[in-house]
Formats: sequence, structure tokens, C-alpha cells
Amino acid sequence: MNILDSIIMQLPGFSVHYTKHPIFHDMFSAMIVASLISIGLNVAIAMLRKKTTDFEKMNKVMKETNEWRKQYTAAIKKQDRVLIEELKKKQAYVNKMSMEMQQQQMRPMLLYMIPSFMLWIFVFPTIFGATTALSPIHIPWIMCTGINIQTSCLVPGEVFLWGWFLITSFAFSGIISKVTKTSMPSLTGN
Repeated sequence: MNILDSIIMQLPGFSVHYTKHPIFHDMFSAMIVASLISIGLNVAIAMLRKKTTDFEKMNKVMKETNEWRKQYTAAIKKQDRVLIEELKKKQAYVNKMSMEMQQQQMRPMLLYMIPSFMLWIFVFPTIFGATTALSPIHIPWIMCTGINIQTSCLVPGEVFLWGWFLITSFAFSGIISKVTKTSMPSLTGN
């Protein structure tokens, strides 16, 4: 642990108190249960996004924004000053619509964050402890690099609880968004 990490961990509220005797004491059951909770949280955020986001309007705005960008880029390449000025007048409208869509996308995240943080601070450390899985592949920052009793790393290659949640969340978020039809439209228009 470097000096900055040790200083931050001494500040009140920044260090999570992991239990030495978690409910799921073996790595296999901890890994499976943590994965199921991560998938469940992904489904919950997808359902919240589905309730709070107007996907039809978002697709329409994304199409307009992409079309405006294509026209603006083409006008700059052609150096068509008249068209550039015309498109600059429409830029405020495009920016306003994009900002509204970004706010709509942020709403479910804000509703989700507070309960999620409460789970991370008070519930998960007492259920799982500090580490949840083993990995044969070294992934910096999300796994133990050596044996360290203070961080609950008894075997090299143990994946920290938050690291396992991160891995499973990334692994299943795309699938869940496709199944629930809550995937966000892309700016590229593909």
C-alpha cells in the first residue's frame, strides 16, 4: 500500500469495515452470490432507466444531432460559409436537445446511487468480506498482489469485492440492456 492509500484509508468514512467472518466464507459461493447480486442490480437500473427515459425521443434527438454533425462537417470540408452560418444558428437548438437527453439519462443514475452506496458501505462488506473470487489472470488494482492479512488477502490472486462486482457488471450490462431494450443510442448513428 502506498502512502497516499494509507492516508486516505485513515480518513473517517473512507475506509469500509470488512468483516473477518463473512456469511459466505468460501470463495465459490461468495463469487456466485456476488455475481447474482450484481446482475440483479444491473436489472434494477435497467428497469429504472426504462421507467424514467423516453427512448423514442432520445433516438429522434440522436438522429437529429448526428445529421447536424454530418452536415456541419461536410460544410466545413467544402468551406461553404453560408451553410456553416446556417448550421451554427441551429447549433444552440441541437445542444439544448442533447443536454435534455443527457439529463434524462442521468436521472436514473442519481436515483440509483444513494441506495447503492448504502449497500456498498453497510451491507456488502459484512456479507462478503474484502475478497470474493480468485483469478488466475493478474488484473492490477482489483485484486490482491500478495498475501496481506490487513487487507484480508490470504492467497495471491484474490479479487476484491468491488472488483468482482465491476467485472460482472461489465460482463452482463450489455446483455441486460439488450434484453430489457434499454440500450442507449450511439452518437455514431450505427
